[in-house]
Formats: sequence, structure tokens, C-alpha cells
Amino acid sequence: MEKKLIIVEDEETLCESLKRVLTREGYAVDAVNSAEDAFTMLEEKEYDLIITDIILPGLNGIKLIKRIKEKNPEQTVVVMTAYASLETAEEALRAGAFDYIVKPVMHEEIKQIVKNALTRETPQK
Repeated sequence: MEKKLIIVEDEETLCESLKRVLTREGYAVDAVNSAEDAFTMLEEKEYDLIITDIILPGLNGIKLIKRIKEKNPEQTVVVMTAYASLETAEEALRAGAFDYIVKPVMHEEIKQIVKNALTRETPQK
């Protein structure tokens, strides 16, 4: 069965690029540009994986992860950010993120991380 992904990213070019790459890999991909829109989608559908930016308009990605994990502790979430730091990485992982990607996102890297996340393999860092 086709795996369902949702991308939460406010940078439209990156969002469309990721959606195209992951759709080509055989995933059913939805994309939204805010945490609030993500919550709406999550009410309507179940996703195998959520990929979210940390810096979003309104609610940030860390708060998004915490809220998602409150409702569904098993939900797999991968975080992306252009503003990488040890603090944000730790905060994202503590909030329940499966893995952490630093932008710019390389297509091969995101494909591998998505594959790992969907099979629940621990990231190799």
C-alpha cells in the first residue's frame, strides 16, 4: 500500500520540489505551508510520515511536533531547518522527531531519511 506523507513547509519552491521528488518515489504526498493547515489535514487523514520545517508562520515546528505527539505518540515526524544548531536539534528530538535535516535538503538525503523513517530505522549520525 502507498505510504502517505505530509510536508509542512512555508517556502513554496522547496515544498514543491520535495513533493515532486517524493511523489516520484511512489509516495502519496500532501503539502501545506503552516502548522495550522497541517492540523486540518491531520483531522481528515492519517499519514505515515510528517516532514516539517521548524520555522513556520504562526505555530512553529517544535510546537507542531509536541501537539501531534500528544494525540498520536506513534506518529513519525522528521524535522527540517535552515537554522541548524545543537539546541534546535536537541529540542526537535526531545519533542519526538525521528530525525533532523539541515537545509539545503539534498534529494538523495531526503529519500533515504524518508525510507528510514518509514521502516523506523534509527538514523546514522
